[in-house]
This record gives sequence, C-alpha cells and structure tokens, in this order.
Amino acid sequence: MTPFNQASYLAQVRRLRKLAMNALVRFPVRVRALHFIHHGENTTFQVVSESGKKFLLRIHRDGYHTKGAILEELKWLAHLAKEKSFLVPIPVPSKTNKLVETVSVESVPRARFVCLFQWIDGHFIDKSIQPRHLFEVGRTLGRLQNCTPKSQVRHRRYWTAQGLVGKMTKFGSIEALSGVSTANQKLISKTRRNIFKKLSAFEKRFPQRQGLIHADLHFGNIIMVKDVVGPIDFDDSGFGFLSYDLVIPLVSIENRLGLKNQKMLSTYQEALISGYKTEREWDSHDEEILPFLVTARKLLMLGWLNSRSDNPRLRKSMRKAVTKTIRHIKQVYGE
Repeated sequence: MTPFNQASYLAQVRRLRKLAMNALVRFPVRVRALHFIHHGENTTFQVVSESGKKFLLRIHRDGYHTKGAILEELKWLAHLAKEKSFLVPIPVPSKTNKLVETVSVESVPRARFVCLFQWIDGHFIDKSIQPRHLFEVGRTLGRLQNCTPKSQVRHRRYWTAQGLVGKMTKFGSIEALSGVSTANQKLISKTRRNIFKKLSAFEKRFPQRQGLIHADLHFGNIIMVKDVVGPIDFDDSGFGFLSYDLVIPLVSIENRLGLKNQKMLSTYQEALISGYKTEREWDSHDEEILPFLVTARKLLMLGWLNSRSDNPRLRKSMRKAVTKTIRHIKQVYGE
C-alpha cells in the first residue's frame, strides 16, 4: 500500500473516511449518510442521522494539537454556548462521555483525535461580501473576546510573537522553505526577524492586549443565519494578540479583492474595525501594530504550507503563496 503522505488527495480522503466510520461507532448517532466536506488542516465530514439530524465530524491533523489543547477549545465553545446570543458549534459527547475520541485504522498512520459537533445550518458569504458584513464580523470578534473562560490558557499559547514569527512558529519554521530561491529566502528570513522584534516589543509594552482569540475567522469559517454571524472552526483558537483576530478577515478580503481592487480595501478595513470598536477598545497603538501582524500572518502561512507537503492540494499552493508574500514585502517595506 502507498504510504499515506505519498497517496493522492482522493486516496487520503478514502482512507480517512474509513477512520470516520470507525469513530462514529463510538458516538450516540445512528448514521444514515456520511458526506465529505474538506481535507485540509483537518478532515471533516457531514453526518446525517437516521432521524435527519446533522452533525460535523472532525478528524484532527496528526501531531498539531495535544489532547489538552483540543479540550481547551471545546471548553471555550461550551462556555460560549451558554450565552444564547452566540451561534457556535456545540460538541457532542461520545457514548462514554468523551468529547475527544482517539481512533485508528490500518490505512492511516498513527491514531487520530476525533470530535463530533452539532451542525449549524446557514450560508457562507464569501462570494457576496459587503462592508456591512465586515462590520458584523468585527463586532462578533469583539464579543468573542469579551466572553472567555476565567481559567488560563495553558496548552494553546500559539499566537504570541514567538508563535507567529519566532524561529519555530506554531505552523513550522520558515527559515528553509522548500523550492524557494536563495534571494527570496534571505528576504523572507530578514522580514521575519524584523517583524519578530516589532511584535516582541509590543508584547512587552502592552501585555494586556493579549488574550484568547479565534485566530482563524476567514470567510470559510463564517456561517450566516439570517443576519447573525456564526463563527465556526475554533481549531486554531488560542492565546495571542487581540488585534491578530482582525488580521484573518482583513487578509481574506484583500485576497478576494485582488490586485485590481485594492483601493477598496480601506473601506472594508474601516468597517471591520468599526464593528470591533462597538465591543472593544481600539486606539493608535493597535493601528500601528496591525500592518506588522498582517505581514506576520502571510509569513506564518508559508510555514503552514511548507509543513503540509503531505497534502497534495496544499503542496501545489506553495509557489503562489511565496510569490504573493514577496510582492507584499517589497511593496510595504521597500525591499
């Protein structure tokens, strides 16, 4: 049998589907259908029960989170679910009352952590995004930051200066990227060091501007139910810069607009920050650090793509991501 990391995208999905079926035996759901959704960071399936009720099954990427880190995510979701105004995925316990099951199958190397969530019915806004949507996203991010458990984040201290642009980030090092020219690598490494200095200084000066954040609210993780923003996929949630939460939707809209429509970016950014300011404070210091956090995100994603060479589709995205990041560095910092 072909090793998992050398198998095609569809072959990997087929193997993970078998693992999903093994996992579902442990949950109190009589399965009628299992529909594949996505195989990227994690692998997800929609589960339809015999009664017609829907669930989301998530198979975690091997080696990314510890079990303790996953439980911290689920604890925050449970906390948010108690607040009736939050529309978030609610974890479903297994038959033995576990929120995280460890499941294996012969064709997938090493056991995987698996979780089940209640399904949220709604629609995505990625093809019809307006500034009013960004306002609501900003407001939602502020509300999420206002509603966090009192206990300290121990396992998910991911999005600090060290986690974003340290020598070994949460997503993997960017010091020796595969297939990148020597000149581009030098520029990427130099930028990483400069951004690290900026973020480290900000971190020390404003320690109160860090906390538990979603950290991945791009448009694929936003479900709209009527006019209510439903944030989903808290898999990357963790401790870090509060303003980093706004970077992800901001970079997402930048990518949607493309090079020809970049003049519109300021309108969307203003709407996003205006929404956030209805719930949280925002001042000139946040404005000053935001561009550096944007660059940190772009660098971070290079490390992520580089670390996901086991996924055929993500592997193909690396060259394009490097080109866009180099362009960004030269435009913003005049390199």
